[in-house]
Amino acid sequence: MAFARRFLQHRGITVIQKLDPSLPRLRRGKIGIVLAGGAVSGGAFKAGGLRALNDAFVQRRLSATDPGRPFGLSDFDVFVGLSAGSVLASVLSAGISPDEIYRILRGSSEVYEAFRPWHFMRPNAFEWAHRIGLFLGKEQELFTNYLSGATDGRTGQPFTLGATLGKMAYATARLLPTGLFDPSALETYLARNLARAGLPDDFGECYRRTGKALYLTAADLNRGELVVFGHDEPYATVPISRAIAASCAIPVWYKPMLIDNPRAGEPGEPDRLDLADGGLMRTANVRVAVEKGCELVICYNPFTRIRYDRAGRSLYEHGLPTLLSQAGRTLIGARLDLAKELVYRDDTVQADVVFIEPAQDDYTFFRMNPMNFWHRERALSHGYAAVAGSLDANYDLLAGLFRAHGIDLAARTERATVVPDEQKLTPNLRESRGA
Repeated sequence: MAFARRFLQHRGITVIQKLDPSLPRLRRGKIGIVLAGGAVSGGAFKAGGLRALNDAFVQRRLSATDPGRPFGLSDFDVFVGLSAGSVLASVLSAGISPDEIYRILRGSSEVYEAFRPWHFMRPNAFEWAHRIGLFLGKEQELFTNYLSGATDGRTGQPFTLGATLGKMAYATARLLPTGLFDPSALETYLARNLARAGLPDDFGECYRRTGKALYLTAADLNRGELVVFGHDEPYATVPISRAIAASCAIPVWYKPMLIDNPRAGEPGEPDRLDLADGGLMRTANVRVAVEKGCELVICYNPFTRIRYDRAGRSLYEHGLPTLLSQAGRTLIGARLDLAKELVYRDDTVQADVVFIEPAQDDYTFFRMNPMNFWHRERALSHGYAAVAGSLDANYDLLAGLFRAHGIDLAARTERATVVPDEQKLTPNLRESRGA
């Protein structure tokens, strides 16, 4: 029977299989991992899940004659991260194991110093001086235009006093800070600990030393475009720590990350890049990994909506914070579902993709505040248990898929009580955003 591509979903795992596993391969292709955002608790949940995923891998054979060698997440070829996922992707690509990441977040690591609230929540206390300068400069410009009799470009008439005063009042918005916290605190923490661990803070040097390709993404606020940082990307000279801080700069929570443009002077390039959280542009960046030659991609997204179907109950009863949480997770999850459809339908994407997300009834993680630093240990433990359970529930499907790429999985820790039927798992793609 001819191979037909598959789209399967069950218990937090989505598999899109587009490569025929029966076709012989002289040499295995690249393997990539894509880590979406997640803020603090989501990042910790993801770190716990990465440890569970790492524990599931046993070995990999790169060819039919290769007897196999030990294999883990740090042995992947391509690492793509955005927002909190950029932090995890950077340390994985440098060879730091998921077990060590687990210890870093718990504060027991000897490689990285303990991660503290002030490392990502430094108040944006010094922007006010710059903003006052911007405000006064605009006020002077508006009043000078009125006194000089300059012409309003919209009406063709000189500026009136009333219009000038209105514009001057509107310009007071320039006094407002652009975020609660300064992302440069995170940059400082990362740069210091990369040096402490003897790791390069440079994309090119990281690739030359490890052979692993790291790609991080952020949003260019002025152009509304995705910016990709990596050793073979146009902005390769931006330090890794600075690119991570830019990728994590959640609007309102952080002020934009302002970076001197290493390409300044080139046609169409500004002197400075004003960057914000990469999640503004994408929930994840599977296509980046595929374009870099990956034949197997694992995408891990910790935030998706729950299916609240408790009899006679409604999320409305829980109030505004719960509704906002569900709305945000719905937006993130729906965008990723659309990406899944595009991956499935796009014939130019020739790769197998495994998406890992929380199960739709994971109320425990749903109740954790994304920015609550003190939830991280609970999120770590729960992330490990949740992903281990999802891997067990989908063991037969995943074992076959990974085997086609030369990867052996450890025996499942516990037999799933229900083995999903493939026919029942095939979704109606038109409805998969809400499936």
